[in-house]
Amino acid sequence: MGTHRPALAAGIAAAGIAGLYRWGVRPRLYSWGASAEEAAAELPGDALVEPSAPRTTRGITIDAPIEEAWPWLAQLGDDRGPQWQEPQAGDTVWLARRYGQRARQIAAEVVPKSHLVLMSTTDYERVQRGQRALGSWAFYLRPQHNQSRLLARSIGGTVGVTSFDVVNFVIEREMLRGIRAAAGVKPVPLPPH
Repeated sequence: MGTHRPALAAGIAAAGIAGLYRWGVRPRLYSWGASAEEAAAELPGDALVEPSAPRTTRGITIDAPIEEAWPWLAQLGDDRGPQWQEPQAGDTVWLARRYGQRARQIAAEVVPKSHLVLMSTTDYERVQRGQRALGSWAFYLRPQHNQSRLLARSIGGTVGVTSFDVVNFVIEREMLRGIRAAAGVKPVPLPPH
């Protein structure tokens, strides 16, 4: 009977940690920087994904109007720069080429100075067939006086898997902060050919 107590105590501790994460930490990770209204809002591109999929919405305020923030969002991706100012639906966006096809995203929906919705090639093919994607990653710019609100929303895919949630939070938060920092700097125009 005494040998069961350590196992029982370990089980109770694990359940407590899981509960603390699920009800205390995860809600903060899922909505970092976003208002309750922003987190609850239906945004463009949401309808492309299964409606029951878990989602995160994170936000940050950029001290620049949308016209100055959009160029930095438009060039999102690995090896992209000022020449990538007009992304189109169907364009490939590499998150990190070194990881191969796993890091390839397709721009599923693009509205300049508004939003950019990315998804895997498999999900993009589903959407092209009239089906719903299993996941997406989207970025939105919303006006706020002379500033902009930049929102990032992840839906489905591996959202809800603790290890992914933590890594995604750290990466996405740094992306939002990076775009905010860069938005005050005008992109350098390319020299004429």
